[in-house]
Amino acid sequence: TSVAQALGAQVIDYSTWYDCCGFGFRHIISEREFTRSFSMNRKIKVAREEAKADVMIGIDTGCITTLDKNQWIGKAHDMNYSMPIIADVQLAALACGADPFKIVQLQWHASPCEDLVEKMGISWDKAKADFQEYLKQVEQGNVEYLYNPELATNQNINMKASA
Repeated sequence: TSVAQALGAQVIDYSTWYDCCGFGFRHIISEREFTRSFSMNRKIKVAREEAKADVMIGIDTGCITTLDKNQWIGKAHDMNYSMPIIADVQLAALACGADPFKIVQLQWHASPCEDLVEKMGISWDKAKADFQEYLKQVEQGNVEYLYNPELATNQNINMKASA
């Protein structure tokens, strides 16, 4: 929450803030319909109706995936509460000017991110056109490395860790 606030987001509470996303434990595997309805009815719908949220930010990949990928079930039942669901690191990267596709990889999300990106002052259409041009270059074998692999090391780090 403090990271989102530090980046300029207005964090708005809603009544089911502390509820599980629906993924929890074995639900996603054995009770998929429970997960889908829970994520729509207890999280996304409530966040949209009560908080009027532009985005839901998470830190847990299970929650992000569950809330992002199950929004189609709401549409199938005439409950279109679509909302972008992104990770805190994705929000931070966007706020720092990272490319929405090459770095942030919003193209992998099922929830719509276009309005969010535009609201943050980034042209979705330009970013998408640039990414499509980048993909053409990659297809031709012109790979742009997004990091310098020569900086990778094989050093052993002496530390103590606990789990």
